[in-house]
Amino acid sequence: MATTASFPTATAFYANLSRSSSGSSLPISIFSTSFSLTPKKPSSHLRNNPYSSSEASQVIPTQTVDDFVSRYGPKEPRRGADILVEALERHGVDTVFAYPGGASVAIHHALTLSSTIRTVLPRHEQGGIFAAEGYARSSGRSGVCISTSGPGATNLVTGLADALFDSIPLVVITGQVPRHMIGLGAFQETPIVEVTRTITKHNYLVMHVEDIPRVIEEAFFLATSGRPGPVLIDVPMDIQQQLVVPDWEQPMKLTGYLSRMPKPPDLSQLEKIVRLISESRKPVLYVGGGCMSSSDELIKFVELTRIPVASTLMGLGAYPCNDDLSLGMLGMHCTVYANYAVDESDLLLAFGVRFDDRVTGKLEGFASRAKIVHIDIDSGEIGNNKTPHVSLCGDIKWALKGMNKILENHQELDFEVWRKELKEKKDKFPLKFKTFGEIIPSQYAIQLVDELSNGNAIITTGVGQHQMWAAQFYKYKKPRQFLTSGGLGAMGFGLPAAIGAVLANPNSIVVDIDGDGSVMMNLQELATIKAENLPVKILILNNQQLGMVLQWEDRFSKGNRAHTFLGDPSKENEIFPDFLCYAKESNIPAKRVSKKEELKSAIHKMLTTPGRVLTC
Repeated sequence: MATTASFPTATAFYANLSRSSSGSSLPISIFSTSFSLTPKKPSSHLRNNPYSSSEASQVIPTQTVDDFVSRYGPKEPRRGADILVEALERHGVDTVFAYPGGASVAIHHALTLSSTIRTVLPRHEQGGIFAAEGYARSSGRSGVCISTSGPGATNLVTGLADALFDSIPLVVITGQVPRHMIGLGAFQETPIVEVTRTITKHNYLVMHVEDIPRVIEEAFFLATSGRPGPVLIDVPMDIQQQLVVPDWEQPMKLTGYLSRMPKPPDLSQLEKIVRLISESRKPVLYVGGGCMSSSDELIKFVELTRIPVASTLMGLGAYPCNDDLSLGMLGMHCTVYANYAVDESDLLLAFGVRFDDRVTGKLEGFASRAKIVHIDIDSGEIGNNKTPHVSLCGDIKWALKGMNKILENHQELDFEVWRKELKEKKDKFPLKFKTFGEIIPSQYAIQLVDELSNGNAIITTGVGQHQMWAAQFYKYKKPRQFLTSGGLGAMGFGLPAAIGAVLANPNSIVVDIDGDGSVMMNLQELATIKAENLPVKILILNNQQLGMVLQWEDRFSKGNRAHTFLGDPSKENEIFPDFLCYAKESNIPAKRVSKKEELKSAIHKMLTTPGRVLTC
C-alpha cells in the first residue's frame, strides 16, 4: 500500500499552488474592496474569484465590459429603464429573453436602443426563462430574462424553482405596478417578491431609481458566486420612467453574504483526504454538478489516482463518460456497475453533490461500507442528508487543485484489483435494451445521435423516460453538454432550453431529445425558433404515452392506466397530435421515421442539414 510523502508547509503550499495555477499569489482576503460597474475599474477580482463554485453548477461571474462607451453624456439624466439596460450592457450581457407587457414596456423600449444586446421574444414567459436557463447551463454565464407584472411574472415561477434546485445563475427582471399602487390590488399586480422568496437565492423590489446600478451589480454577483442560483429584480413602472443621473461607482452592500463566503481549503484537511485515499482499497468518486466548472482539475485528479468515477444526472460530462474509468450514472436510473461500486466501496469521495434521494434510495443503506468525504460549496448540504466522516466546505476547484499538488509528490496509488473487479461487472451487466422487429427503440435512436455527432453535440431534454435514456446512452465528453431539469423535473424544459443553448453556442450542434408529452408543454417555442432563425435540431421520441408514469404504473399499480395515454382515444392506432403539422406551420423541415432501417439516414440528415430540423 502506498504511503504519503512529506507535505509542504501551508504557506509554501498555497504560494506554489497559486503561482502554478494563476501566475499570482493567492489573496488572503478576496473581498477586501468594494465593487463597481465603472468600466475604468472593472470588477476583475469578481471574475478571478477562486472561491465561487457550487454544489451543482459553479460558474464564473459575468465579466464587465472594460471599454464600455455609454450612449449618454456623463451627467445626462436618463430613465430608470435606460439605466437598467445600460447596467446589463456594462455587465457584458449579449442576450436577453423578454416578453413585453404594460409594466415592462419601458424596459423593452430601452432595449431597442442597445446595439450589443439581442432581445429574443419567446412565445411564453416559461419558455423565456427555460431558454435563459439553457443559455446559462451551456455557457456558465448568467442567463437573463424579463417579463411584465402579474401573470407574466407568475409564469416564471417554475423556471425560478428549477434554477434554484439545480444551482443555475439567472438574473430575472419583472415589471411591477407603480409604487403608490403596490398592495392596492391594481390591475396585473402580484407580489412576486413574496411569491418567489423561497425559490430564489435573493430578490429585490427596487424602490429608488438611484439603486438600479448597485442592484444589478449585486444581482449578477449573487447569481454567480458561492452556490449559484436565480436572483429576481422587481422594478415598478414609475421607477422605470423616473429621470436621474446614474452613479456607477456605488459599492455593493453584501457584507453579511461576503462574510459567509467559504475560505480557502485548509491544507491539513486536504492531507487527511489524501491519506484516506492511500489507506483505501475500493475508493469511488461520486461526482455532481458542482464539478462542472472544475472538469480539468477533476480529470487531473483521476489521472493521478486512477479512481473510478460515478456521476449524478447533473454531473454528467464533468468527467468524460466515454473513458474507461467512467461508471456512468448512479442511482435509480443507473448502471448496475455504478451502484455496485458505491455499495462495495470503502471510501466514497462525494464532490459537489447533495445526496439526492434519486441517487441514494434508503439513506441508511447507501455506501454503508464506506468512509464518506463530502466537499461542497454550500455548508447547508454537508450532513443534510448523509453525515460524512470528513467534510470540507469550499470550492471544489481549489480543493482539487490542492489535492492534485499533494498527489504529484505522492507515491503511485494502486487500485488495479478494484478496477479489474468493476471491469468484470461492466462486462457482465452492460447497458442494453430490447428490440422488437421494426419497432424503433428510443435508446437506439439516442445511440445514433451520439455516434453521428461524434459525441460533440449539446443535448437538451424534457423530463421522462427519454431524459433517462439520453443520460444513459449518449456519452458526454465535456461539461455543459447535457442540459436537463434535474431536481425539479420540469416537463417542457427541453425545447426552450435548446433555444438558449444555441444562442450561447452558435458554433455547436444543439439537439433537443424530447418526449411527445414533454415537448407539448412548450411547443409554442417552435415559433420562436422560426422567427429567430435558430438551427435547433429536434428529435421527438413519440410513444403516445407519459412513459415514465406508465412505467411506474406497471411496476407499482399492476398496469392500471390512469390518464397516461396522450393520443386520440377514439383513434388509438393513429399518431396524435401530428408534429409534422406543427413543424409545417412553423416552416421547420420535418420527417417522420417509422422504420428502424430508415432511422440512421434520417438522423444523419437532421444533424448535417443547416438550420432547424425536426425528426419524429
